[in-house]
Amino acid sequence: MSQISTTDSDELAKRIVTQHYFPGASSVAIERVLSKGALRNVPNGEEICSEGDPGNEFFFLLRGHISVMRRDITGTNRVLSNTTSPAVFGHMAVIDGSKRSATCVANGPVEVVVLQRSQLDRMITEDSVAGIALRRLLIASLCDQLSGANGFVRKIVFDHGNSTTESQQPARPPTKTVSLRRAEPTNTTEDLQTVSAMLGGWANDLADLEKVQGKVTLVMDEDMKRTNHAQKKR
Repeated sequence: MSQISTTDSDELAKRIVTQHYFPGASSVAIERVLSKGALRNVPNGEEICSEGDPGNEFFFLLRGHISVMRRDITGTNRVLSNTTSPAVFGHMAVIDGSKRSATCVANGPVEVVVLQRSQLDRMITEDSVAGIALRRLLIASLCDQLSGANGFVRKIVFDHGNSTTESQQPARPPTKTVSLRRAEPTNTTEDLQTVSAMLGGWANDLADLEKVQGKVTLVMDEDMKRTNHAQKKR
């Protein structure tokens, strides 16, 4: 592994800020975060991180594409998403100390910037521009993941509701009108199994969820205190 070049770091930072916008977004601050990481080249088909492994690293996708997969309730690997650079991934397990909730595989040659858990632990508590930017970037990325899962659930519920309604309608004579809907019906079982894989990482009991909520609230409160304090000093 080697250090990311200044040119690549600047380009990636600007693209990340555009992809995962957050209040006070600064590509310069994200570039400082990236400068702490190491550049890794990953060949096609190689696993970057594996479901069930400890989360000791997180990644910035500099170039290429990855597939994010998770085992469903039947043990079958389901592709949750196909992600194109720029992206942040592998950070959920690093943040909460859990095991990897998904497997990420390179689709073609991939370049990633790798940061260690120890670096995250140090930077995320810093009262610095880079530390504030990293905290907010991680929160923005997690919100985007949750929004994506909600969108997928909403889509299959809508599709399934439409297909059920259509099946209950009386038969009509054929017309020459071309349907814009898919020719194949939605496979609800497949969709629900994919949802189970998407949400499997959040299958915690209420006490666990309350602990996570408490940690997020604490981070946000501390972040606001640091920001207000820094503004008063100016």
